[in-house]
Amino acid sequence: MATLKEILSAKTNEQLKYYIQNVDKHTEEAVRVALAELQARNVDLPEDIAAQIEAKIEAKQGAGYDSTNNWRKNIVEDVDAPEYYSQTAIYVFSILFSVLFGSVMMAINLKRAEKKWGWAILYGFGFTVAFAYLTQFISGPSISLSFIGNAVGVTIMYQLFWNSQIGKETRYRAKPIWIPLIIGIFLMIPIIYFVIRKP
Repeated sequence: MATLKEILSAKTNEQLKYYIQNVDKHTEEAVRVALAELQARNVDLPEDIAAQIEAKIEAKQGAGYDSTNNWRKNIVEDVDAPEYYSQTAIYVFSILFSVLFGSVMMAINLKRAEKKWGWAILYGFGFTVAFAYLTQFISGPSISLSFIGNAVGVTIMYQLFWNSQIGKETRYRAKPIWIPLIIGIFLMIPIIYFVIRKP
């Protein structure tokens, strides 16, 4: 797999300038590598360009932490950034369908990042089975209880796998969710059918 430096070194000067002129649309690493490549080519740039770029990076990071949804700050349009299912997508799918479902999406991300992905699925399976077992001892389990349990499960999963393996501050492109959405809907159809038919 080509490194980021190798990828950017194949780009034209104008393409590299787009990186340093649009810091908010690319990862910090890509912007810095683009600048280093331009400087290595002796391209005419403002003397304080490095300071300007670092200031923009710091401003972007500050804006991200001020946001009410810190997950969105890591999503970029940089074509060289890795493509993952977003944290928001995994959270929503885990709540609606199950932590096991969300863990499969997490495992796909981990595999893409060349990390060990089997543990994520094992966690999702274990949590889902354990939670289903515990709900047997709760009188009148409800959908809201399932949502709460799934929310707890996916939050733990983020700490175990996203933050430690992918990286809490990793910038990435959001992977389309059509495939898991279609699969989730098909899985829910028989469940909804039996719930409706239940006397």
